[in-house]
Amino acid sequence: IIIDPRNSHVYVAAQGPLWGPGGERGLFKSTDMGQTWDTLMTISENTGFTDIVMDPRDPDVLYAASYQRRRRVFTLINGGPESAIYKSEDAGKTWTKLTSGLPGGNVGRIGLAISPANPDYVYAIIEGTNGSGGVFRTVNRGASWKKMNSYVSQSPQYYNRLFCDPKDPDKIFSMDTYSQYSLDGGKTWKRLGLKDRHVDDHALWIDPDDSDHFIIGGDGGIYETFDHGSHW
Repeated sequence: IIIDPRNSHVYVAAQGPLWGPGGERGLFKSTDMGQTWDTLMTISENTGFTDIVMDPRDPDVLYAASYQRRRRVFTLINGGPESAIYKSEDAGKTWTKLTSGLPGGNVGRIGLAISPANPDYVYAIIEGTNGSGGVFRTVNRGASWKKMNSYVSQSPQYYNRLFCDPKDPDKIFSMDTYSQYSLDGGKTWKRLGLKDRHVDDHALWIDPDDSDHFIIGGDGGIYETFDHGSHW
């Protein structure tokens, strides 16, 4: 869920039902505080959307990630050719599929993050086949992408979420069983501290005035640090 700061319009990326086709699956927008919703994009009965981010300089610019998947009792069909990254420059009225430098073919869950420090920088963590996935970055608002590292989370269906540091465009965090962070735009990764804290992380809030202070949420509850994860 993201909210346009100018007018409180709400955007939702909806994955849809896990165990079956159809349902409320796609990109949706509300202009009346959620009372009614317009459908911005649907792809198929098997493909929803797993993430959407907004350019803070120009909230009409949006990036969204579609996700083709189906859960079965005996297996997880965790991807397909309909998973991709899209961009809109008109508040979701029209969308363009981004492909330059990104993996094609069967792709799984994609997580997106846009840098508040430099919104030309957009990051994607992509589950791909045969080593095609990893962490990707664009420095030109999605026109082209570069693979920074082959790292993906241990279980992308549960994780594959990125968060950007509010002041440093090269610093990003990845939610994971053991969450990671990078100081060089995703080229190398280090494990976040776990002292007195549970594993399995899913959400992160970073203090915009002090990036050593953040709150992390996961399977074990909510934890706060003031020293970049050395203590919680």
